[in-house]
Amino acid sequence: MCWWRPASSCSRSFSTEFCPASKPHLIAGGRIAFRLSKRTDRSHGFACGPSRLPDAEEDVLSPDAQIYMTSSALTKLLHALRGTRPVHPLLVWSLLLGGGDIVAAQAPSSVGEPAEVDRRSVAVLRFADPSGSTADDWVGAGIAETLISELERLGTLGVVDATATIDRDPVTVGRRLGAGWVILGTIQRTGDEVQIIARLVDVQSGATRRTVQIEGAQDEIFALQDQLLVELGPTFESVARVAATAPLAPALRAAAEPGIVSSPTPPNEGAPAPAAALLAPAVVPPGTQPDIGAAPLAVAEAGLVPGRPTVRPTRAETAPDIDGRLDDAAWRNAATLTEFTQQAPLEGAPATEDTEVYITYDNEHIYFGFYVHYSDPSIMRANRVDRDTASMDDLMTIYIDTFLDQQRAYDFDVNAFNVQGDGIVTSSGNRRGGAIPYADRSWDALFHSATQIVDDGYTAEMAIPFKSLRYPQRGPGVPHQWGFQIVREIKSKNEENAVWAPMSRDVAGFHRQMGLMQGMTDFSTSRNLEFLPTFTAIQFGSLDTSTGGFVNQDTDPQAGLNIKYGVTSNLTADVTFNPDFSQIESDRPQIEINRRFPLFFSELRPFFVEGAEIFDFPGPVTFVHTRTIVDPTWGAKLTGKAGRFAVGVLTAEDEAPGNLEDLTDARFGETAQNFIGRVKYDVYSESHLGAIFTDREFLDSSSKLGGIDGSFRLSQTMSTNFRMIGSQHRDLDGLERTGHVYDVSVRDNGRNLSWFAAAYEISPDFDTEVGFVRRVDQRHIVSNLSYRWWPETWLINWGPRVSYGRNWNFDGVLDDENAGLRLNFDFAKSIRFSASADRDMERFGGLNFFKTEYGVSGGVSSNRALDINVSYDRGDQIFFDIDNPFLGNGSRSRVSATLRPFARFSSRVGVNTSRLVDTRGLQGDVFNVEIYRAQSVLTFTDRLLMRNITEYNTFNKDLDFNILFTYRVNAGTVFYFGYDDHYRQADQLEGDLDGDGFDDRLFFTTDLRRTNRAIFTKLRYLFRY
Repeated sequence: MCWWRPASSCSRSFSTEFCPASKPHLIAGGRIAFRLSKRTDRSHGFACGPSRLPDAEEDVLSPDAQIYMTSSALTKLLHALRGTRPVHPLLVWSLLLGGGDIVAAQAPSSVGEPAEVDRRSVAVLRFADPSGSTADDWVGAGIAETLISELERLGTLGVVDATATIDRDPVTVGRRLGAGWVILGTIQRTGDEVQIIARLVDVQSGATRRTVQIEGAQDEIFALQDQLLVELGPTFESVARVAATAPLAPALRAAAEPGIVSSPTPPNEGAPAPAAALLAPAVVPPGTQPDIGAAPLAVAEAGLVPGRPTVRPTRAETAPDIDGRLDDAAWRNAATLTEFTQQAPLEGAPATEDTEVYITYDNEHIYFGFYVHYSDPSIMRANRVDRDTASMDDLMTIYIDTFLDQQRAYDFDVNAFNVQGDGIVTSSGNRRGGAIPYADRSWDALFHSATQIVDDGYTAEMAIPFKSLRYPQRGPGVPHQWGFQIVREIKSKNEENAVWAPMSRDVAGFHRQMGLMQGMTDFSTSRNLEFLPTFTAIQFGSLDTSTGGFVNQDTDPQAGLNIKYGVTSNLTADVTFNPDFSQIESDRPQIEINRRFPLFFSELRPFFVEGAEIFDFPGPVTFVHTRTIVDPTWGAKLTGKAGRFAVGVLTAEDEAPGNLEDLTDARFGETAQNFIGRVKYDVYSESHLGAIFTDREFLDSSSKLGGIDGSFRLSQTMSTNFRMIGSQHRDLDGLERTGHVYDVSVRDNGRNLSWFAAAYEISPDFDTEVGFVRRVDQRHIVSNLSYRWWPETWLINWGPRVSYGRNWNFDGVLDDENAGLRLNFDFAKSIRFSASADRDMERFGGLNFFKTEYGVSGGVSSNRALDINVSYDRGDQIFFDIDNPFLGNGSRSRVSATLRPFARFSSRVGVNTSRLVDTRGLQGDVFNVEIYRAQSVLTFTDRLLMRNITEYNTFNKDLDFNILFTYRVNAGTVFYFGYDDHYRQADQLEGDLDGDGFDDRLFFTTDLRRTNRAIFTKLRYLFRY
């Protein structure tokens, strides 16, 4: 004889007898399973075994019932019994057993196949808190019980018995129960307010037929429940009329219907048949919902977190016409997704707006249809801007991890005005708190899309050629399995992100939380072949500093050719001849005054940025920085994946080192040869081992680098990285130097607590001419610790962050010590604020300087027409004069505002300042720099736009003006016409007028004089076969 009591203490003890084989055991979701015997204890008036409850009209359980439940729920029971309304017997029964999640009861008989769907029946699921909290489960169960009573009173629909097969989506639940309709919902408290949302789901189509939202005070919960019944009443009657015309029990296909998020086989073979009258789904923590429609082993082997939803796109007999209207026959049978939850601001809560996504494919393309609903269309944010620049708009974005390796994913997005965007999201870009990572927008793909504005939002269609993707090769009939996620952004609602595959802040990774797209077969086997000829013409003019006159040069026409070939579906070769590396986008302004170390400028040239993620891995040194290849005559690149190996090889010839005026110089006319090789092996999800080798050869000089690196995910939130890199450098004089970089780090990004610790050293002689090294001779430790609270009210999240670091040189001298504190606040209405304080020691010129600095920053993005961002720092600052360094008082500020008075025009204006005051009283202002910049874009049509950049620097007295017209047909075919003009205050210009080798002032006026001018055109046309 064995006995068990709930953990809850209770003045009325009760017990249940078990046979020895029925010892309670823990099962998935933290629930407890046990089997009751036929003996019960009735000594206190409560049935504790499988028998009748007081006043029950029917048996609730059969004698040998299996019980699934969670831990103690005495408090909830008391709440339920204290109420003035009748309490359903099953609710009392489950609460007595500690079933705070009424996970239901099952009879032992097994059911091997799903029940047939009866359109005249409805299953009611318990209303759950989307945050995962169980505090209000008793309320959710009561609401469901009341709905059942109301349905039974109406008598027009039958209420289907419940089942313990609860870890499924509503469509699957309905199919398992044979119900034609499912009612489910959420209940969520915010302070003293309660929000109840109920949805009626059509099991046959998977569509949500009706959504009702009720809000009110917590102490009026029963009045809110009555109001919910009033709102749903007409829906019940409407459903009954529809059901009356339906067959009693239409046959259910053995396999899940295409596109329906469901499971073709029962989750547990031989699962017991339903016997309870109330279905109550277990509350699963956000981001860990069960796998739906995929084999569990497939999910585990793929490295995804458990519980990923699955979609099976249908094959289209006729391709849809991409015109933005969802009226093509292909969409009628397409896979349909309508269930979206919030990733932010309220993690796990239902999306505040309805979204419909349709997916189908053929041999050449995968197609997506979107119906993006708005209850108030006036809140929709959309602007007519250039490609890849709609980040402040409401976007519909799809992410596809074609190799299902959690290393990289493609990003395709569109806004309501059909502004396309695309990019690459790598696992290194994962952000804290489960946030959606930023994509590398330098990658461009050819895909087709169109949109239509409708009364309640917009519709969109998207066709992505398989040729634009890399994916594993599959034989005939062998299905593909890809990672897949959909994100809908609603900026006006506290920057809401609604996702298809639920995400959790308890998992520090984006790729592992994607869903699954599977079942697609037999893609076209033709290889992607692209020819991209480019024609440019530019006419330069510049100031001759030897005469003070302005000289115009002859127009310089050039032609080049890029060829891209898909060696396999997952390996791509690129070759370029006489490439055009003219930079259409200008560098971001940076203040270069009083800088101890060089500034970093990102690569912007297309040939180098496409596929660059294989060469990029974070650390204290940028080992591959292709801006060191200044003027290439040709280049070749091979990137892609073979099995678990990702490879990247790049070689290019650079004319820049030999571009000299002195014909007698030995370097004149010579070229440098560059080689970069990189390989990565995927060990497991978001984990790899890698190796790298780079070389630059110029005459007798060389710069070689090689080493290994690794990144490993240790848990849901923790990861570690290491790098061991060596360099060998020989200059033109034959002097050889060797150096190294060793780096190791550990990071833990949790929902609340996050921390980071790293140690690295860079030897004094480390050097690379293919990468970027800001500083050498370091032995550095860095660390930070932060905590984040998530009230998710008017204050969405907030928390402190502390950091500490020390740095010694290789002689053992302490060069730097840093300690900092920062407070971050994210408010509703897209308002952000932070404050910081830092205390540092920095050694320069043999002196130790102790500095204290304070800073504040913030931003507001509450409406479509205006964004504002500001930052200000003030405190001690070193003047880096090697002969006379001193500590002054410095300040830095940055203010920017983006104005969008109407959809076709946007202007970003800002000022960037830096000032240093000599506190010794000797110089006053050592420097005071202000950079004013305005970047405006005017869109004439979907293809034609004009961009203007105007910038003024008060320190150099420079005025720069740039205007660019762009006519873009697609990602590959584009025409540019631009004009670039630079001026400087005349008395700031110097030159050697008399040839004595010393610079003289050219002018003695303060008016502006032109220093450079350029007029250029560029035509690029893509041929794809």
